[in-house]
Amino acid sequence: MTRYSKTQFNWLFSALLFSSSTTYAIDFKECGNIKADSSRLACYDALVHQKQILRTEHETIVSKENITTSSHDKPSSQRGSEPGVLTQRIHDERAAQNNPFLIKAYKPNYILVATYTPSNLDNSVYGFNPQHAEAKYQLSFQFNWWDQPFGKNTAFYFGYTQLSFWQMYNSNLFGSSASAPFRETDYEPEIGLDLTTNTHFAGLDFRKVRASFIHQSNGQGGLRSRSWNRLALQTGFERGNFAGAIRGWYRIPESRATDDNPDITDYLGYGDLTLAYKFGTGTLSTTIRNNLKSNNRGSIELDYSFPFNKHIQGYVQYYTGYGESLIDYNRSINRIGIGFALTNWL
Repeated sequence: MTRYSKTQFNWLFSALLFSSSTTYAIDFKECGNIKADSSRLACYDALVHQKQILRTEHETIVSKENITTSSHDKPSSQRGSEPGVLTQRIHDERAAQNNPFLIKAYKPNYILVATYTPSNLDNSVYGFNPQHAEAKYQLSFQFNWWDQPFGKNTAFYFGYTQLSFWQMYNSNLFGSSASAPFRETDYEPEIGLDLTTNTHFAGLDFRKVRASFIHQSNGQGGLRSRSWNRLALQTGFERGNFAGAIRGWYRIPESRATDDNPDITDYLGYGDLTLAYKFGTGTLSTTIRNNLKSNNRGSIELDYSFPFNKHIQGYVQYYTGYGESLIDYNRSINRIGIGFALTNWL
């Protein structure tokens, strides 16, 4: 069979299919001029067969080109299979990047409408007696403020996370003298360099590296004030429906005169590990911190999300350990809560 170049195939295929004045059209006319029925039908059959051959070879070339192109965008362990869950999230974020009406999620966005802790939440800095039941919610978003500062797949990003504990049941409506105060709200803006990678190591695909400056504060003054600043380095990895991120940080020292919590790393440590697994329509995740010292302190947060309706997910969370909030950084808290989420880690 005669071999054609890609350009020749494109031209020939288009000519045969779409032109009404090409040789292909003339050949049909010539077939029509044949007097003998059997010869005329044979002419038509030959032309149709030629058309089918050209269509098949053209589609094969296009298919091979698409496979080759798309495979370069996937981690090596995912080529020829479905992309990993972290890769899919990266693709979704890129698709929404240029839409000014979409807010790109960062950490999970949720509200636990009812939580309960058996832990004593009393603190001398409060002007009320906190109840064991309260609501807890988190808002978190991010955006790239400078794309490709160091070439493709790099960006300077900004992220913001707000975590609030609301004594919504501590009010006259529920038979209390308090007025449903917010017991604590922590604000966490961050800025840094984001790098999308494609590195395979130890059976995992490493898809993200981030270097960040992170500030966290509860926005209070006096004895209630808590804040700290960190430099952090994080990498994100995946394998199929499993994804995770490991992050280490260095606390930027402050003077003793202004340091609200000089021993915070004794309780929150120097890093955290987040693991998530997506199975069916649900997602299970955990975030672990530990100070890795002999006087061992740390925390574990378990989260499970599942479809509730088309727009939101049901959300269940269990927390145990230190540092759930800045005001409680040196107090161990156990909490169970249920509510709704707009986004999770995956």
